[in-house]
Amino acid sequence: MHELDRILGNEPIKNYFLSAITHDKISHAYIFEGEKGSGKKTLAAAFARILLCEAEEGKPCGKCSSCIQVDHRNHPDVIWVNHEKPNVISVGEIRSQLVSTIDIQPYKGPYKIYIIDEAEKMNQAAQNAVLKTIEEPAEYSVLFLLASNRGAFLPTVLSRCITMGVKPVPAPLIRKYLIEEKGIDPGMADFYAGFAMGNVGKAAAIAGSPEFNQMREHALDLLRSFHEADLYELDAKAKECRAYKDRIREYLDILRMWFRDLLIWKTTDDESRLVFRDALGSLRVQADRLSLEALSRIFDRLDETERRIKANVNFEPSMDLLFFAVRRMFT
Repeated sequence: MHELDRILGNEPIKNYFLSAITHDKISHAYIFEGEKGSGKKTLAAAFARILLCEAEEGKPCGKCSSCIQVDHRNHPDVIWVNHEKPNVISVGEIRSQLVSTIDIQPYKGPYKIYIIDEAEKMNQAAQNAVLKTIEEPAEYSVLFLLASNRGAFLPTVLSRCITMGVKPVPAPLIRKYLIEEKGIDPGMADFYAGFAMGNVGKAAAIAGSPEFNQMREHALDLLRSFHEADLYELDAKAKECRAYKDRIREYLDILRMWFRDLLIWKTTDDESRLVFRDALGSLRVQADRLSLEALSRIFDRLDETERRIKANVNFEPSMDLLFFAVRRMFT
């Protein structure tokens, strides 16, 4: 199996890069755009291994000193540019880690590779410093700018980079990966793959998070009984949600997935498309008691609650209002 075959999805990016290597058309600057956890760092590291592998063929071999060093992030010719402040990459950090070192020849391989994660956080001065290295690149330099939003880059930077969008990975591939590589139960793998919405990193993170799974069980306990819960029970659940305040967007997304399943079952009766197949009995009961109009209003309520909490409206009353409103939707 080729190194890139182990990376889920994004075949156009992988094929483009392999073609560039075959035809000796490696660019000096790439932008990988995708949400956090979408695989940008995995792709950049894989390309670094291929470019620096010491094997004559079958690159990357995974066994030579260069491949091992890239894997352990201690290869002298692969510089992972870091930053101290969480929300900004300063010009000083770009100068000290990139500009002042790029003229030094590679120590081992044919390329010197710089990987800037969260590159959209570079301020204007930092971007201008990077721009100079892109406009007059060393023949051996390759820059990977990993970002969640290409709109944060100066037009001059964008115009001199090859930009590639890292796309969501299909749920079946994520499910297969979780089962085969992470040993996740197939039923749970269905949920994690659906919840991650194409984000492999997110799927792996929540699968290995006891806190997330505790939150999931809390949400499911509420969801299964929504149609028959009394106001006292709903109020108690809203109070308990305070424990998940820091992850409330994920909590609300679990609720969205449940009502999405209700919508799918109500309109298609297709069990194979459900994420919560193990709760089909509860879904059937609730689907019979919710109209399509009511489901639409529930999704609106979920969005409204998320906006209220994001705007720092009182947390517990916001959850109370949501739960009471949803309960009233059931006929």
